[in-house]
Amino acid sequence: MRWPRLPTSWFLPRTFDVLGMLRAQLVLVEQGMGVLNGWAHGEVAIDDAVAELRGVAEAEHVARRELHHAVRDSFSTPIEAEDLFELGERLGEITEAGYALIRESELSRSGETGLAPDPFLVELLDALAAAVVPLSEALRALPGAAAATYADRAIEALSAAEHAYRAAVADLENEPDVRRELRRRELYRRAEHLHAAILRVARRTGYSVYKSR
Repeated sequence: MRWPRLPTSWFLPRTFDVLGMLRAQLVLVEQGMGVLNGWAHGEVAIDDAVAELRGVAEAEHVARRELHHAVRDSFSTPIEAEDLFELGERLGEITEAGYALIRESELSRSGETGLAPDPFLVELLDALAAAVVPLSEALRALPGAAAATYADRAIEALSAAEHAYRAAVADLENEPDVRRELRRRELYRRAEHLHAAILRVARRTGYSVYKSR
C-alpha cells in the first residue's frame, strides 16, 4: 500500500527575510527625511512636501505591517523577534513625526505662502538628517556588532540637534510677533519629537546587539 505524498510545506518551517524587510522600511524613512530636508531648504513646496510625505507614511505603514506579520510567522529570526517588532514600530515613529511637522507647517501657513522654515529650524532639521545617516548604517549592519557602533554614532550626532533646539527656543525671546512665536515654537516642538523618535531607534538598535552577545 502506498501512502499519499504530503506537501513538504507542512513540515518545513517558514523563513522570511525579515532584515531585508526592515531595510525596505528604512528606505521609506530615508525618503521621508529627504522630503523634509528638501522642504527646509526651499527645494520642495509645502503642498508638494505634505503630499509626498503622506504617501511615504502610508507606504511605510504597509511595510511595517508586513514586517510584523513576517516576524510573527517566522520559525527563527536573525535577531530576537521582540527587537524586530520594536525597531519596525520605532522606525515608523520617525516617519509619523516628520509628517506631523510638515503638516503643522501647512496648517500654520500665513496667507498663501505659509510659514517658511527659519534658519534655526533649518539647522535643527539638518542636524536630524545628519544623525539618520549613521542610524541607517546601523540598521543595515544588523545583526553584526558594527551596528552598535553606528548606533552610538547616531546618538552622538543627535547632540548637534539638541544644541540647535536650544538655540531656536532661546531666539524666540527676540520674536516680536506673538502669533509667529507660537507657530515657531510648535514647529520646534514637532522637531523635538522627531529627535526623540530617531533616538529611540538608535538606542533599540544598540540594545538588540548588546543583549545578543
